[in-house]
Amino acid sequence: MPKIDAQLGIRVTKDLKERLTAQAKREMKSVSALVVQVMEEYLESQENGKNE
Repeated sequence: MPKIDAQLGIRVTKDLKERLTAQAKREMKSVSALVVQVMEEYLESQENGKNE
């Protein structure tokens, strides 16, 4: 994974934050690492023409 050198702030619902936190804990990752992974996978799928 490339070095992370930029910051992005977003606002989410309490429910989404709780779900992200729980999933990150299951995967033994930080919430930030999980969000970056999910966003990377989403963008790759969109760039490859897969509209999932």
